[in-house]
Amino acid sequence: MSPQPRRRPWIPLLVVAAGAGVLYAATVAQGRVECEACMVYAGQRTCSLVAAATRPEAERRAITHACSILSQGVTAGLECQRVPPESMRCRE
Repeated sequence: MSPQPRRRPWIPLLVVAAGAGVLYAATVAQGRVECEACMVYAGQRTCSLVAAATRPEAERRAITHACSILSQGVTAGLECQRVPPESMRCRE
């Protein structure tokens, strides 16, 4: 009879830790800039806070998200996005 091979329980733990590290690094890279856009459209007002990798992307996403809350439908959403924000605050 041949001896049973030794198990290495640390290998799955190493793989899980490496995967968690990659996921954390990707998450941190996506959220470097936070922007809050306050929009007024059709007599309503709302603010939206989002994070993105760059300031222009964070600004665009904040406006888009706020407009999606304020508008009903695609046409109204696009009209809302053409309105300048009431306020825009960003931090890096």
